[in-house]
Amino acid sequence: MVRAVGLEDADDMTQDIFLKAYRGLSRFRGDAPPRAWLAAIADNAVKNRYRSRSRFRRVFAGSSDAHPELDAPERRAGPEEDARTGESRRVVAEALRLLAPEFRMAVVLRDIEEWSYEEIAASLVLPVGTVKSRIARGRGQLREILAPMLAGGLP
Repeated sequence: MVRAVGLEDADDMTQDIFLKAYRGLSRFRGDAPPRAWLAAIADNAVKNRYRSRSRFRRVFAGSSDAHPELDAPERRAGPEEDARTGESRRVVAEALRLLAPEFRMAVVLRDIEEWSYEEIAASLVLPVGTVKSRIARGRGQLREILAPMLAGGLP
């Protein structure tokens, strides 16, 4: 939720998602894992939120505070390494914001959340082949977005 709506709204949206899931529990068929079913509810809620505000294309947008898990440097290295790591994470977060919405969710679920293709397919209600295609195309777009940033001397 933090990646989708920002830190300020994540708690409220999460609570709404669980309430919707509880109310719709009788409609859960068990065709997919509960995690995928819950993610599909969350994905639809986020889409509806931005669609209703005419800002659907701004999913994942916001201040750097909206993505603390991508911005926070790891504490195992020295300060210089921490700075490079933090900058790299900010660059990736910005690239994700620029990624086409139809590819963004699939890439985030696979590469950041480490979901299986089958879980993503069930969550997004897409065939596995379509999920793989969207991930491949999304990664290609990310390469195109990141190439100029990395060529400019960023880590």
